[in-house]
Amino acid sequence: MRSTRQRNATQTGIVLAWIVLALPWAARAAEPGQEGWKPLFDGQTLAGWKNPYDWGKAWVEDGEIQLQADKKFFLTTERPYRDFIFEAEVKMPEGDSNSGFMFRCHVAKNNVLGYQAEVDPSERQWSGGLYDEGRRLWLVPLQNDANSAKAFVERTRGAFDRNGWNRYRIHCVGSSIRIYLNGVLTTDTMDTVDREGYLAIQHHGEKGKIYRFRNLRIRELAAPEILTPERNGLPLAFFEDFESGAGRWTQTDPNAWKIASQDGNCVYTLFQQSRYEPPVRSPFNIARVKDLKVSDFVVQARMEQTGKEYGHRDMVVVFGYQDPSHFYYVHIATKSDEVANSILIVNGQPRVSIVKERTEGTDWSTGFHDVRVVRDSAGGSIQVYFDNMDKPIMTAQDKTFLSGGIGFGSFDDTGAIDNVIVWGR
Repeated sequence: MRSTRQRNATQTGIVLAWIVLALPWAARAAEPGQEGWKPLFDGQTLAGWKNPYDWGKAWVEDGEIQLQADKKFFLTTERPYRDFIFEAEVKMPEGDSNSGFMFRCHVAKNNVLGYQAEVDPSERQWSGGLYDEGRRLWLVPLQNDANSAKAFVERTRGAFDRNGWNRYRIHCVGSSIRIYLNGVLTTDTMDTVDREGYLAIQHHGEKGKIYRFRNLRIRELAAPEILTPERNGLPLAFFEDFESGAGRWTQTDPNAWKIASQDGNCVYTLFQQSRYEPPVRSPFNIARVKDLKVSDFVVQARMEQTGKEYGHRDMVVVFGYQDPSHFYYVHIATKSDEVANSILIVNGQPRVSIVKERTEGTDWSTGFHDVRVVRDSAGGSIQVYFDNMDKPIMTAQDKTFLSGGIGFGSFDDTGAIDNVIVWGR
């Protein structure tokens, strides 16, 4: 018979083993963006799924949904979804095969149509593209566009694992659609045709072949009320809620920025002073949208200032960005002076105010505020709004930079941004 000490030691060892196993999962749950996920597959049954076709087989085996058919069919969810992040993994059989993840799709008897995140194991290498099943066909890359197809393959080459499991992440809010394949952003586009619909997984109809799916889950999101396909006659060009990270951004000092969780949502925080030294006197810390250049635009974001209160307590909006020595920025600060709470230009020399009209200062107080900048390049007008979208807090007129990039940050303070929206062309 074992002694009490031996039994206690054994029990302690078991508890410690469970703690060690649980630590990675607990750490992941604590990461920003891990709240609110719901499984779409319980690993044992097809509860929550249905086959609207008169053909095709679906069953559960080894914690996977497996499909088999001799002609194309889709297994769909029983309920529709609107704004969300959907994740799932797929493993394709050897030889010829093709699949996809349908989202916001339409379902009828023996027919499913709508958006599809492509799973393409062929030498064409279009996995992660966006296909409009049963309607317009290819959206990304563009239908019958060789240059678009070439650019897509060059951008996504190597993302798909032909012999292994592939994780898809589909991020839909409003008309903004993003598809990630094994962490690589393969599709980033706007489309207004469908705002809500079902999810589905596809078997393409290769006789005898089994398609395998696992780890299907969803995190439902709420689209900002102001996220419309058009504003001031300008189309939606960019939306960012940071729920899929900040991979579409470039920073003057990456070490000063991080994704943080706030009230169950992700925000992008400028959490510490920057070590960046600009070539001329201008903001020390800027996070800028990659590959976005607009001329006429409306940019709006939720912005929070987290520094101490003083006259130059600030956050900035950058626009017309050409390079580190040439851009405009709006400096929103507590008190106005020659360089604070103003609209400024950096044109190869230290920043200079070009503001025409402005308030005496801006009260950041605490929490997030709505900030909007409106630019008309033809007339050169610049208007800045803070919470009250009917009356600007600053105006200016200048035509030095007629187009350029968009960014956010601070001269030398800390803060956060969320729900960045750009309408423009």
